[in-house]
Amino acid sequence: MPRSGWSRTYTIAAALIGLLMVVGIGATSVLWANDAEPPRSPTVAQTSIPHSSPKSTWTTAKPKAMQTDPLTGGTINNNPVIAVKVENITAARPQVGLHAADIVFVQEVEGGQTRLISIYHTRFPKRVGPVRSARTTDALLLPVFGKPGLVYSGANRRVQRKIDSVSVVPILRTTRDSRRRAPHNVFVDLQRIGETTNVGKAKPIGWTFRAEDGRWADAATAKTFKTRVGHDTFAFEHGAGGYLVRWNGRQYADGDSGRLARTDNVVIMQVRNRPDGNRDVNGVPSVRSGTVGQGRVTIYRDGKKLSGSWKRVKLSAPLRFVDKFGKEISLTPGKTWLTLSG
Repeated sequence: MPRSGWSRTYTIAAALIGLLMVVGIGATSVLWANDAEPPRSPTVAQTSIPHSSPKSTWTTAKPKAMQTDPLTGGTINNNPVIAVKVENITAARPQVGLHAADIVFVQEVEGGQTRLISIYHTRFPKRVGPVRSARTTDALLLPVFGKPGLVYSGANRRVQRKIDSVSVVPILRTTRDSRRRAPHNVFVDLQRIGETTNVGKAKPIGWTFRAEDGRWADAATAKTFKTRVGHDTFAFEHGAGGYLVRWNGRQYADGDSGRLARTDNVVIMQVRNRPDGNRDVNGVPSVRSGTVGQGRVTIYRDGKKLSGSWKRVKLSAPLRFVDKFGKEISLTPGKTWLTLSG
């Protein structure tokens, strides 16, 4: 064949081969584009980055939601938190609604007398009382609950300014029961207050609840015990329904239903009481109980007791109970009475 013929044949063959290569590459590209990215050889940089890298947003752990109610250790309840200042002298008996409170604080006021701060969250009775005036201790203690309501029947100007300056929703009430003698006759419909007042929901307050805790199995037995707050003696007796509560030897029997006040936990906090600069109508100095700082604590549950320390670093901080090793002391799920014993 002449040289010119071979040249033409070679040129045509080369062109055909090039065309086939272009078509093949294009087809392969289309195939990967429609399916997935073609495999690549891993590099050192690729293989050295673990899947749990903090930069991988899809592996970021979400914060755990509360598993139990922070005030009772039971089923989570979305009700608000409302405190009621309940009178605690002979003229105020029988009180109404104490048996329904989730937490009851016992505090000393002027003249060695005591008053109760009953905390309602699970249930809101239609009648609670007698309701009396607020004290400085209330303003210092209640912010541990976030922004609770405080039902009270009055306060002097200095105490009122203190309440207005902290994380508390003041709920002043003066509704009176004509069947009782003033000033021990202010009663409130807490159910209605809970439905109409905008107060904060329950938040963790630093308490740990466990139905089972090995430390309690080895704790000292304490079926009955007493503690003093001011001039009053509070006695607790463990039985099938928890601890029966007595004040100066007398049971707390509800004035409407007759139901006895019982609790599942008793916490005795040793606090420092100081005059707060206020006086009652007779000129007797009022008392402020310190609940910020730390001190000794004894906790009773299931007929046993454990001792340790309470700690709270500021008004908005949780109130924690720890043993000598710094480990949380657990409460049993249910109700709690806490005495501020100075």
